Amino acid sequence: MTGTCSSTSQLVELEPEIEQKLRAIRKSQKQDREKKNQQEEEEMALVQNETMGDLDIPTIPTSPLSIVLPAAARNFELKNIHFNMMPSFHGLSYENPLTHIRDIFNMVSNMALTEGVTEEHLRMKVFSYTLKDKAKMWLNSLRPGLLTSWTEVQNKFLEKFSSTQKTDALRDKIMQFSQQTDESFSEAWERFNNFLIQCPHHGLLTLVLMRIFYKALIVSSKAAVNNYAGGSVKNKTPTECQTLFDTLAIETQHSDTRGKRAGIYEIGSSNAFASKEQVATITSKLDALLAMNGRAPTQEICSICAVLGHATISCPHGVDFPEFLQEQANMVNTYRRPSNDPFSNTYNPGWQRHPNFSWSNTQNVQKPPLGFPPQEKKINLGDALTQLTMSTTQFMTETKTQLQNQSASIRNLEVQVGQLATVLSERSQGVLPSQTEVNPKNQEHAKAITLRNGRPIKTAVDLDLGKHHKQLRDTEKAEENSLPAALSSTENSATHAMNFSS
Repeated sequence: MTGTCSSTSQLVELEPEIEQKLRAIRKSQKQDREKKNQQEEEEMALVQNETMGDLDIPTIPTSPLSIVLPAAARNFELKNIHFNMMPSFHGLSYENPLTHIRDIFNMVSNMALTEGVTEEHLRMKVFSYTLKDKAKMWLNSLRPGLLTSWTEVQNKFLEKFSSTQKTDALRDKIMQFSQQTDESFSEAWERFNNFLIQCPHHGLLTLVLMRIFYKALIVSSKAAVNNYAGGSVKNKTPTECQTLFDTLAIETQHSDTRGKRAGIYEIGSSNAFASKEQVATITSKLDALLAMNGRAPTQEICSICAVLGHATISCPHGVDFPEFLQEQANMVNTYRRPSNDPFSNTYNPGWQRHPNFSWSNTQNVQKPPLGFPPQEKKINLGDALTQLTMSTTQFMTETKTQLQNQSASIRNLEVQVGQLATVLSERSQGVLPSQTEVNPKNQEHAKAITLRNGRPIKTAVDLDLGKHHKQLRDTEKAEENSLPAALSSTENSATHAMNFSS
């Protein structure tokens, strides 16, 4: 019986030296076993020779990288242009890991391949350079040599940074999709496709997706789809529906009419409403009315606690003044607040014990009860104008006085400057101001010089005067010494005369 080979099976290339190939394979396996045994022996030797201090030193494995690259991919050189093209992923919550994977695919597809290097190898080589901050720390925390293919790298990355909450939220958006009232068909189809791209693992068939989108359209968009399909889309396959939606979105993206947003009303520029002149006139009249009634309508003040916000009959402190409340209740329809007339006939005896009319209040100022803030005193317009006039008059008087004082000071300065100019004009030329001048009267002399501490300094005049005083003292002393001698000689002469006469 003759057999035939299947056209779909792949033919194996004939190996003429099959025994030689088998010996090479066995030799390679033997070398691998010997190398592995040698590494185990070295590790055991290191463990046996370890000391207590070696436990404090961290050990780094031979290859700490979690991504294992083949030799051809390790020899591939990345240039500056490649690093500039690399995307970056920091592991933040708002970053999309699927978008990062797509960026890596787009980058590697533009790189030139070398012999023995595939796009999968380049994606594995580039992947570690694109991670930053938190994502880089996650990659370094993986076990060395864990990832050996791009599929493992991609799945591990998406498992870490693509949470199930995000997947459930995107799947709900797809299932509950609906076209907005102010959204065109092309914008709705684009938004629906974005949801599908962000969640490619939604698990829904194409037929179900096309039905979800068609049911979510508004009435005008459904009519456009049926009209473009030739009557109805019920006889279209999922692929035909997808092609129909793409074509209709392109045809209507620049000419589609948007609906009005619900809850928003537009006002045209017709004359159904007031014109700008009428609005301006009404505004001016309203401003004039507010200017005439500058003060807000006065509110009734409670006569018991003197506080705004409630009537006197509903005052919480009315329990202490029953007569006052009874009077207020009887006169609620006909009562008129009396003026400050001490001789008025409307005096109420119930006010005798009111705290605001106590004899101790000599300043005639209403005192609010305890626990209530004092009422601000209202300023009368006439009093305010009088006070403003007095303040203005006082200010003008003070300003006039200051101007007069300044004028007098300026006149004094002019006189002094004139005197200085006269003195400078009379000074002889060629003489410095520091040179001494002869006293014009030649009659005045400096008799004494006294320092700041009060000690006088002896001058030439003082020295001459001292010599003169010394001479006077010497003369007086000599006269005093010569007087006894003269007296004694006189007495001797008198005695001799008496003896001679006897």
